Amino acid sequence: MSSTTRTDHPPRDQRPRRRRTTVLVAVACAGLAAVSVQHLALTTPRGDGVAGGRRLRLLSMSVEEVEDEDAGLLAIPGEDYDAASGGWTIPHPLSVVADGGDGGGDGAVDEVWDEDAGLLEMPGDSHPLGEDDGIVTHARLIDEGLPLPPYAIDDAVRTSRMYETTWALLVYDPEKDSFFALYSKRHYWVTGCTKLLNSFGILTFLLRRTFPERFQGAQSDELVIPISGGDYPAVKVECLDHFRRKAPGWRHKKSRATCGDGNPAPILHFGSVYRQPRMFPNMIGMPMPSPEHLYCLENWAIRHGVCSHLRARTASDVKGGMVYGDEAGLLWEDLIPQVVWRGTDFSYLTRIYPRLRKPIFEESLIKWPQEQDEEDQLTNKIFGRMTAFKASVVMRRLDRVRKRAPRRADHNIRRLDQFNKAAAVKAMREQYDSLLPRWKAVVLTGEAEVDAAASAASAPDNVYLPWANMKFSNFVENGQKTHTEGSDSYKDWESIGFPATGDYMTLPDLARYKYHIDLAGGGGTTWTGTIQKLAMPGLLFHHMTPTKDYFHDYMRPWVHYIPVSSDLRDLKRKYDWAESNPIEARRIADAGTNLARYLTSPKGIEVVFNRYVAEPLRRVIEAYQPISVVHGRTSWRNWRESIRQIEEDDDVLVPVYECESWSRETCRPLQGRDWWAKTFSVENKRHRFG
Repeated sequence: MSSTTRTDHPPRDQRPRRRRTTVLVAVACAGLAAVSVQHLALTTPRGDGVAGGRRLRLLSMSVEEVEDEDAGLLAIPGEDYDAASGGWTIPHPLSVVADGGDGGGDGAVDEVWDEDAGLLEMPGDSHPLGEDDGIVTHARLIDEGLPLPPYAIDDAVRTSRMYETTWALLVYDPEKDSFFALYSKRHYWVTGCTKLLNSFGILTFLLRRTFPERFQGAQSDELVIPISGGDYPAVKVECLDHFRRKAPGWRHKKSRATCGDGNPAPILHFGSVYRQPRMFPNMIGMPMPSPEHLYCLENWAIRHGVCSHLRARTASDVKGGMVYGDEAGLLWEDLIPQVVWRGTDFSYLTRIYPRLRKPIFEESLIKWPQEQDEEDQLTNKIFGRMTAFKASVVMRRLDRVRKRAPRRADHNIRRLDQFNKAAAVKAMREQYDSLLPRWKAVVLTGEAEVDAAASAASAPDNVYLPWANMKFSNFVENGQKTHTEGSDSYKDWESIGFPATGDYMTLPDLARYKYHIDLAGGGGTTWTGTIQKLAMPGLLFHHMTPTKDYFHDYMRPWVHYIPVSSDLRDLKRKYDWAESNPIEARRIADAGTNLARYLTSPKGIEVVFNRYVAEPLRRVIEAYQPISVVHGRTSWRNWRESIRQIEEDDDVLVPVYECESWSRETCRPLQGRDWWAKTFSVENKRHRFG
């Protein structure tokens, strides 16, 4: 298949083939002790190629594998198609979803970091699954309607030791009938803490509104819950390394205490969480603090209505944040056959991939090829055996002769621009492995444009469209998003025609394209982009990374989207498959749209609220053991004294925020700006803690 798409290519007229796969999975759980839960046994009935029986472990317990592969969880086009209703059924959230970095295998742990784990195969190929190592996570216990392991205040306090920042301890104080956010002086105070405090304010409001009987002032017990926020958990790098090691013996006593092994305290993380179950299994992914997610669910709790960000955009509701093909009058066969993306030039999972970078123009392109090999077809197609140095000389010469022969000069300047782009693309391809995923996408776009130009030059009567159109529309400058086009920061890239910058596109603009990709940002996901692009009439290529968001478990690969690897190496191959199989591609696109409609409908939002807000909070409240129960015979009279004794310090965990939570407006900071800047400064922490 050519790397370009002809605009006159007609869609294939095929009748869809219906395939219906029925997978029966029954889960039987027994032997759950009230306090010291160690193992759960889940069995799967034998069926079509499904062996029965696997023993799962809870948290840090050892694994005993029996012959089971969770068959049927990684579906292919055709599964869950309901012939009776003529549409796609809405799946139950999946506990185990295959990931481009979750390789399983011989019990190895490092596969979560492997971008070429081979888990994202085409329909018809074998479908290896993301191995869960038999770990039962807190999220899975909630899914199964089972209680969480009991925990006490000391368990909750000690979770702070695995974090560097954006962690807080939520404490309900019965005496004041108020909620406090405690922050550790050992941690850094960063901009992401704003998201943490916003999440804290909404969380406490939802706690009081959803469970009013639990918060009755002096008549109630205290409640202590560890929470964290931000793009993804800001745990210490050594804790990430701790979970990457293959050798069980490496997990020595110190690392277990630091990184939370065996700690039953749940952590509510408001942001993207690690996809692999072994990565902090007591961490529960909560809705992200953004308008489309946590704020909309808060709105549901208050008004039981759908917020504007999740409503369909129509002629009568232009503020709707979801663009569907039916309301916008967009037909599949009229969509532009390109993979489109517009977004911000941003970092990506810096704690996991610290070596990935964005290119610097001078450093990245100073090694342009000085000599063109005869077999270098990429640039020879455009301007023969040319070098970058010769191209610059010719460019200056053509500028001088423009007055004598403007038409010839302009023609050759265009060809030289194409050569410069091709040479730049070649240089960037050599650095592909070290680039951030969004810059990888730009390189793929550059290759597609160069190839389309070369094809057009060889066949000028045809119009060729580059298969990729993924560019930056914004970048962050001085803390503000700024347009890339025309900016000083990207003028060098624009001068050689390298497609780093692109025009800003609204959601209706993007909806006119047939293929979308939700390229991951700093936390390994897009937060808002995934649900928005599912809704559009086009097909979503879902960027699989080591992290996921709370609602991703509703999405099934090859049913609602086509998965692509973290390094995007298979994106072109998946695009070619979709172009060659338009019936199947459209079926997946329609299923994604229907899923988005369901998740943003009143019924769907109610289900999401109960599943991802009310039920996790209920289980956490039930699991907490008050001080009066656990430490009733000690000197721990209240939560303040208890924390001092646990930390062996009077003021390591300090209250920084208070919410009465009768409404969000009752929240207030407890210290001034100068106090925060001094207390959490690097110098102060170094002086106190070394």
